[in-house]
Amino acid sequence: MKFLDDLSAFLEQRLDEFLAANPGLKLQILLLEVEQQEAETSQLLQSLMAQKQRAEQDILGLVANMRKWTERIQKAEAAHRPDLAQAARQREQDLRQRGNRLWQQMSQSQQQIPATQALLEKIKVRRQEIQAEIRKHQTQAPPPPFSKSESVPSPPSSFGQSLDPLEATFREMELKEALEELKRNMSR
Repeated sequence: MKFLDDLSAFLEQRLDEFLAANPGLKLQILLLEVEQQEAETSQLLQSLMAQKQRAEQDILGLVANMRKWTERIQKAEAAHRPDLAQAARQREQDLRQRGNRLWQQMSQSQQQIPATQALLEKIKVRRQEIQAEIRKHQTQAPPPPFSKSESVPSPPSSFGQSLDPLEATFREMELKEALEELKRNMSR
């Protein structure tokens, strides 16, 4: 297991060096994260607005229902039916309590909406800043490729100038694993 830990540490170090040498890629990863935050925040905002609207509709329905039970209380009292009047009062009270809960839910949603909108605007501004940085890096000259003086491992000389297909396949697989590891580390 120590070998795997060492290999993982080595690959992470190489990946960090690669990203430091290629800030454009680091910005691309950051842009993806910000876009994901923007989508999640937008979805939260839509959910809050839908909750508020549902609560408003439910409250309006309850108001109509409470009026009906208020009229029934009056009818029961006029008919000298205290048992029905008491049951109607209880129903009206239950509806009033439900209305209070709905009002609280609507108020909470209403309070969270401006904060979520402000957060969404901040995220949009951040996304635009990152996009501007990416454009700036794209207009600059690309970094020179690795030179021989840099510590890039060279293939064994016994393989000649070209890699055999098996070696190439394994290197491709190892590179993909290193990139996946980077993605996991960046999402932490």
